[in-house]
Amino acid sequence: MPDLSSLEKIRAELRRYEHPLFTFAAEDHARGVRVVVALTVEDILEPYAFIIPHSDLNDPRYGWRFQNLLFNYLHDYMIETFTLTPQHL
Repeated sequence: MPDLSSLEKIRAELRRYEHPLFTFAAEDHARGVRVVVALTVEDILEPYAFIIPHSDLNDPRYGWRFQNLLFNYLHDYMIETFTLTPQHL
């Protein structure tokens, strides 16, 4: 595989994921690559974003590490959408 830029590498990885509720995008960021997750149903929630540092892309287990990050951030995104929990009382 040719040497890809960090942004191209993240975009290639994101193409391996599909979900009926989320869309995924990537853009350059000063500290790495900004991954943006948005709901397919518009106007409910703001998109959620996280940064993957350039150095993380050199990890030999990059694919597994990326999946772990993506799943963890999706979990955080969904948890943050609760409008009421027992802790709010």
